[in-house]
Amino acid sequence: MGAVQDFVRRYGGVMTAYIFAGCGIWMIGMIVLPQLLMLEKSLTYSDPAASAQVAQIQARTDGLFVQITRAERDIARLQDRLSAIEAGEADPAAGSGAATLLNPFASPSQAEDAAAATPEELRAEIETLQARIAEARAQIAANDAELADSQAAAQPQYGLYNYEELVENDLNRAIFFKTIWASVLVTFVCLVVCYPIAFYLAKAAPGEQAALLMLGLIVPYWINEILRTFAWLMLLSDGGVINDLLLWLGVVAEPIRWRDGSGAVIVGMTYAYILFMVFPIYNTIDTLDKNQIEAARDLGAPWWRIHWRVVIPHAKPGIAVGCIMTFMLAAGSYAVPLILGGTTSKWFTEVIYDAFNEGNDWGLGSAYAFTLLVTCILFILAMMRLFKVNLQDIAK
Repeated sequence: MGAVQDFVRRYGGVMTAYIFAGCGIWMIGMIVLPQLLMLEKSLTYSDPAASAQVAQIQARTDGLFVQITRAERDIARLQDRLSAIEAGEADPAAGSGAATLLNPFASPSQAEDAAAATPEELRAEIETLQARIAEARAQIAANDAELADSQAAAQPQYGLYNYEELVENDLNRAIFFKTIWASVLVTFVCLVVCYPIAFYLAKAAPGEQAALLMLGLIVPYWINEILRTFAWLMLLSDGGVINDLLLWLGVVAEPIRWRDGSGAVIVGMTYAYILFMVFPIYNTIDTLDKNQIEAARDLGAPWWRIHWRVVIPHAKPGIAVGCIMTFMLAAGSYAVPLILGGTTSKWFTEVIYDAFNEGNDWGLGSAYAFTLLVTCILFILAMMRLFKVNLQDIAK
């Protein structure tokens, strides 16, 4: 309550109400409601066999209606001919099967059949068509009864079937755990690469050099992520720059298949999300008083102890934020594994995409997506516990 009162004193009642209303609408409309809908969808299961049977029955019924329409049209035409013959007029269809300018492909048999029709033959044909219509309508009635049972079986039901499918599906379960493990590895690699860079930018680099290095980190991100990923594809492909260089130097005898496994994906993700690790660590290290580092150095502490006892404890919130952002981006990435991954490096996001778009199974896709979301939340909580920080520390 005190924080709200301070907010009101600083920004005024109108601005405070506007900010809180905007944040509330954004939180509910963009975060809470979509996640609740996804959770509800993930708990909904429809029997795919029953749904397929419903579609088949409907297709058969549609075909029967088409047959009835054609038969009724033929009956009307035959009745017109029969009426004309009984009235003593010429058969309207006589000679209609002969070849004409409008029907140059008519066969002689068609003309002969049209000319040879008698009232008895027309009545027999009408009765045959009426029998077919009655048979089709009886089949439609049977289809309707079967359709009702199939639709009842295909009705959505609530349960954990979609989550059980992830547990029982060996392939998708393996892809899920591989994605989580690879995302943790990407996060670790980014941390190892970015911590020295962040420390150098914050405490060691001269002003102009730090600005140039910062610009060098930012400029590549002015290019779309997909284009940057395709650049790595050209570098790591079988006929790419790296293989051509290694072959020219004689280091290898044949091209290395970098895209087999997840190596190329991890490299591409490390490059794609490196800024999300550098900047949080840089921001926290930049607030560290340099005199503390100098004091530790004067007391004879080696560099590794200075970082372990002074810099890293101070930078824990930035490290936690960097790890959280990098992990979540890596686990939720779709373009990078799709472009750089081979046939054996499918990412879990690709499985989710296939469930939604190719399989049209929104319940299963929602269950997979919600499982990934819960895993990311657990990772956030683990990072907060590991680095002993809270949400307020992260917000700073």
